[in-house]
Amino acid sequence: MSAPTKPPLFFRGLLLVSILVALGSLLAELINPTPRPLLETFQAEAPDPLDRMPDYSQISHIPWRKEAFFSSLVPLVVYENKYIAWQREQLEKAHQALQEGIELAPRDENFLEATFDYYRVDWPASEEDWAKIFKRVMPVPPDLVLMQGAKESAWGTSRFAQQGNNLFGQWCFTEGCGLVPERRTPDMNHEVRLFSTIQASVRSYLRNINTHRAYRDLRNLRQEILAEGKTPSGVDLAPGLIRYSERRQAYVNEIIGLIQSNSRGIDQAMESYHQEISE
Repeated sequence: MSAPTKPPLFFRGLLLVSILVALGSLLAELINPTPRPLLETFQAEAPDPLDRMPDYSQISHIPWRKEAFFSSLVPLVVYENKYIAWQREQLEKAHQALQEGIELAPRDENFLEATFDYYRVDWPASEEDWAKIFKRVMPVPPDLVLMQGAKESAWGTSRFAQQGNNLFGQWCFTEGCGLVPERRTPDMNHEVRLFSTIQASVRSYLRNINTHRAYRDLRNLRQEILAEGKTPSGVDLAPGLIRYSERRQAYVNEIIGLIQSNSRGIDQAMESYHQEISE
């Protein structure tokens, strides 16, 4: 039997280099360990995003029509508000870590950069920027979301809701981005934005409320109420919608009236949904 041949010198050298590189990486990790991710992943079962708003115009009994509308929207509103609450929790963790001088993992840095960009706040952030984003990243009362959606979409039956999944009358300004309002004056160029799903419409509305300068008063009201240890309701925050419509105070009054007159139906829809997901 012939003696085993030794591997060529080149391969022995390559193996030695590989071992040295691995040892160097291990030593570097021991001296300057890579930060472990601090932030958690979002865990909540996503609801049906509703590719199209159901047509409730054929339901002649108004209470049943409202019940169907609430049943469709409540899961989406609850889910999106949960996501916002999760974002806030992660921001609070990251802010605390940075204040303590803890280095964040690249994944956490990416989350912060994306979240600050989404809420239109500068990153890297000063303490003033952190204060601004904490004021913006907060859930919006479900009764306010539901009633604005009902008001702006005629309980889901409007042309914009049925053809564009737009429940909140949100505009866009690029030709072809949406549906042209039939009563748009010649000097206007806006369209009513198209959404791929109803969930996308809800998400966009929440971002609008939480970032647009027109609703700064609403965010200030929300922060003041939370600072008192209370949970803000739709009626509490409705005055912050004074600039949502050209009708100004009359619009605010109408939203408050809708919330008050439909509070029982909203509470029942919320309770039914929470019972359903807990079973």
